[in-house]
Amino acid sequence: MKLVKISDIFEVQYGNSLELNRLKQIPNGINFVSRTSKNNGVSAKVKKISGIEPSPAGTITVSLGGSVLETFIQPEPFYSGYHIYCLTPKIELTDEEKLFYCSCISANK
Repeated sequence: MKLVKISDIFEVQYGNSLELNRLKQIPNGINFVSRTSKNNGVSAKVKKISGIEPSPAGTITVSLGGSVLETFIQPEPFYSGYHIYCLTPKIELTDEEKLFYCSCISANK
């Protein structure tokens, strides 16, 4: 049996690598995903950054440090901090299928 690599199913990209302390936090801003295991990885809401488009909703985020391999589907557009991989499906996947992959990645902690 041949194992399938994550890169066979997803486009794997490093996140924005932004520093939260350099961003303006606002109550109704763009989600900021960090390496936390709480709140779907969202640690703050920040003001939109001129010249940087948020990653799209439906992207899977994977923490590479801190809470290692915490994996979530992001339901809203977002920016990300350091050591976050963003997985975008190469084929159309339902949220249920994405959750399956999130479970598989998290199970490999």
